Amino acid sequence: MSEESRSGTGLTSREAKEFHKYFMQGTLGFIALTLVAHILIWMWRPWF
Repeated sequence: MSEESRSGTGLTSREAKEFHKYFMQGTLGFIALTLVAHILIWMWRPWF
C-alpha cells in the first residue's frame, strides 16, 4: 500500500482533489452550454 492513506473510494486525497477539479469544470461547462442553448431557443421561439 502507498504511503498516503486511501479513502473508501480508493482514491488518495490528492487524486480526489484532482478528480473534483475536473468534475467541476465539466459540470460548469455543461451548465454554460445548456444556458446558451436555452437562450438561443428562446430567441427563436419564446415560450411566454
